[in-house]
Amino acid sequence: MSSEITPRANAPLLHLFQGKPIRLIGKVTEVRGETAILDAAGSVTVHSTRDSNFKEGNVYEVIGRVLPDLSLKMLDGMDFGTNIDMDNANALAELSQRHHEIFFDK
Repeated sequence: MSSEITPRANAPLLHLFQGKPIRLIGKVTEVRGETAILDAAGSVTVHSTRDSNFKEGNVYEVIGRVLPDLSLKMLDGMDFGTNIDMDNANALAELSQRHHEIFFDK
């Protein structure tokens, strides 16, 4: 992955980043082949790579490019397991937008 800035987002914020890379933390609710549905304060479809081994119930941080339909094309990702507070993860995404000067340039 290049050194592009990847702001944090969740489902309600994706429209702000169409065509751009973002970081999203979400819990896998469904896996269909190379596509996973993550709950990140709303459903987000992630188009993964063949090597991605999403496990339902686990939380992942996905770095991906936001597509026009507000799904993500996965560029990279990490399995965070099951012991993640999703309220905190979503609060971080919201705070990073409110205080973007700390996290990224708009």
